[in-house]
Amino acid sequence: MTTAAPQNLGEFNALLEQAQLPRLSAQQFKSLREAKPRSQLISAVRTMHSDRNARAFVEKAIKEVGVTAASPQQQSAPQAAPQDGPDFGGARAPEQQQTAAQPAQDGDSAPREFEYTMHVYGGKAALCFEPTTTRGDDFTVALDSATSNAPRQYDWKNKLRLQLTRDELPVVAGVLLGLIPRCEYKNHGPGNDKGFSIEDQGDKLFVRTWAKDHPARAVPMTPEDAYRIATLFLRQLGLNAPWMSANDIIQTIRMVVARRVTQRQ
Repeated sequence: MTTAAPQNLGEFNALLEQAQLPRLSAQQFKSLREAKPRSQLISAVRTMHSDRNARAFVEKAIKEVGVTAASPQQQSAPQAAPQDGPDFGGARAPEQQQTAAQPAQDGDSAPREFEYTMHVYGGKAALCFEPTTTRGDDFTVALDSATSNAPRQYDWKNKLRLQLTRDELPVVAGVLLGLIPRCEYKNHGPGNDKGFSIEDQGDKLFVRTWAKDHPARAVPMTPEDAYRIATLFLRQLGLNAPWMSANDIIQTIRMVVARRVTQRQ
């Protein structure tokens, strides 16, 4: 269940107060809108009462603009009327790539800050699927791969990162859901020299990533891992189309994408 989208500072602060989070000043609200994509902020604040990951994102975002606790002045300050003060309007913040959480850069440790960041471990390499947004503010998934440098340890510091495009997201979801047998995408990265493939091999899926300056990494994915990763993809697709249920999304992939992609292949 979601609430109505906030249109201005007063409505945004009202949702923060309902979640027992500190209110923002006009300047803090302006900084927040400049730092985070409009669509991401709206979706997170609408769902944070029932989605702890959305709440974690909102808490992190308001801390980044200098709000750590509600001051007495903030608590007693009257809310701005809907027609007054800053609002979200129709304009977006400057488009820039944003991630829901930045991966850790501390050697061998994998990123752990966001619960929806999910890992798949293999003997020679590991994968990390992380919720993120494109420069055009579309919700998507970033795929990191790292090689093993010791038993049960992986070189995340030298990981290979690929961000799925808006068009790739439903196709990969179709493979994870068993609706499409395989997919392969090349020409990622500034040099168009990165790529990945996912293939349904019946009892497991097989994921490969490659780049010009990185050795190819191959990781088998069990059905149990595929289920977890599929839930992340459905979540991101749902954020792009909040009027659709998960079942609606699956059926749309089945009817609109899967058959045509399979025929093309």
